Amino acid sequence: MKNRRKRNKKILIWQYVIGIGILLTVLAFSLLNLFNLSMEPYRTARSNSIELARKYAGVSKVDSFAIYNGDKTYYSLLGETDQEKKKAVLIEKGSDKIFVYELSDGASKKEAKRIARKNGADAIDKVTFGYLNGRPIWEVKSGKSYYIVDFEKRKLLSKEGL
Repeated sequence: MKNRRKRNKKILIWQYVIGIGILLTVLAFSLLNLFNLSMEPYRTARSNSIELARKYAGVSKVDSFAIYNGDKTYYSLLGETDQEKKKAVLIEKGSDKIFVYELSDGASKKEAKRIARKNGADAIDKVTFGYLNGRPIWEVKSGKSYYIVDFEKRKLLSKEGL
């Protein structure tokens, strides 16, 4: 009788261990699947934007892709053509508008960082090429502040945030 209780207790413990193991496995796969599904819109936007940049701007090599959220959302690509000209391509989300700029015609990413630092930015988290109020801009994020640098005039337009 005692032996039987011990054996039933061991079986019960193993059932709990196996049940918890199955539950953790299902939870892990569910979280991985959720992460994969959440990245799908970004991957689709990136691949479609790269295809449009190759077709309309002649970009053969993409150096970076970002999403700029200003008044409207733009997909921002920085890349090079076959002639090694560096270009910035902005594609308005949900529209057929594509803006192409040669990076040599305006402020570089480094210059935008320098302008932001000169105006109070500390550690710079991110620099994104965007479009605001009918002009191309660099958005420099530093902490909780955003510095908007005019691409063509190479000057600070505004500082937003805390």
